[in-house]
Amino acid sequence: MDPNLLAELHGDKWRELSMLAKQNTLNPAQTHRFLDLYRDASKDLSRIMTVAPDSVEAARLSAIVHRSRNHLSAVPSGGLSGLSRFFVISLPLSIYRLRWDFLIAAVFFLAVASLAGIWAGMHPEVLETFGDHAFRKQFAEHDFVEYYKENPNGFFAVGVWTNNAWIAVQFVLLGITGVFVVSGLFSNAVNVGFSGAMMFEFDRGSDFFLYILPHGIPEISCIILAAAAGLRLFFAWVVPGPQLRRNKLASEARSLLTVAGGLVIMLFISGLIEGFVTPNPIPPALKIAIGVAYTAAVIAYAWYFGKRAAKAGLSADLDEHQAGYSILATDK
Repeated sequence: MDPNLLAELHGDKWRELSMLAKQNTLNPAQTHRFLDLYRDASKDLSRIMTVAPDSVEAARLSAIVHRSRNHLSAVPSGGLSGLSRFFVISLPLSIYRLRWDFLIAAVFFLAVASLAGIWAGMHPEVLETFGDHAFRKQFAEHDFVEYYKENPNGFFAVGVWTNNAWIAVQFVLLGITGVFVVSGLFSNAVNVGFSGAMMFEFDRGSDFFLYILPHGIPEISCIILAAAAGLRLFFAWVVPGPQLRRNKLASEARSLLTVAGGLVIMLFISGLIEGFVTPNPIPPALKIAIGVAYTAAVIAYAWYFGKRAAKAGLSADLDEHQAGYSILATDK
């Protein structure tokens, strides 16, 4: 399309976008309008750049889109700019992009844990591999609950945090192997299922859920998210699409390392719940409600900011001048 004709048709929208981008704050209606105009202007710029990248209209619209992108990011230019971008754009967008990967991994984990628990409960010889009757009885009636109480709360919270954070980081970093993540997720699910089977064997099923759910809901969710991130990295290497394999892998790795950093923070709060809430003699419903509320808050945070950034066409990756320019792999 001719740039001049496009400017004549959409010039009013470009000017409106430019005016909104100059405002310090926007009300909800203006924000919605701003996002619509930004998406349309980005499409117009793409059209112009394909036919007349050196035209005056291309330079004009490029400046408007660039200013709008900076305004949309809401990232100050001071020393906290990187921190602001991390929590407002990079982290929630990275988590939002993994929503379907997370769902698949969660279904896999819950299915394996449930089947393992049912299978072990129906076949006593399986439970015998964990120890004799006396050992399992001691585990169900004493050790399982005492595990959460035998150490000072703060010491225990830090211990489980560092352990879980290390597992999550490994899932992300070693996700490129594929096998490590699948086997790790499988073994964790089986352990949960077998532990539940031993608790139910001695009619301690209520204790199992009471002591696993308050911290387990956010904690296991974080581990599953780490597995989803690791598998995304694996498929970026195996199925890079139109990009060069190294470029696709590098781009995904930079974005998904953001998830690893975020998980360390989220698991710290989960560790506090496990250390101070799980062993606390408060009503069971309140314990579980705390874990559910924390998990729901993380989901709402990632959904709101992540969806907003995705609609705006933002990226969790570094800017091109920081990450290096990439090219598409095409057949000649």
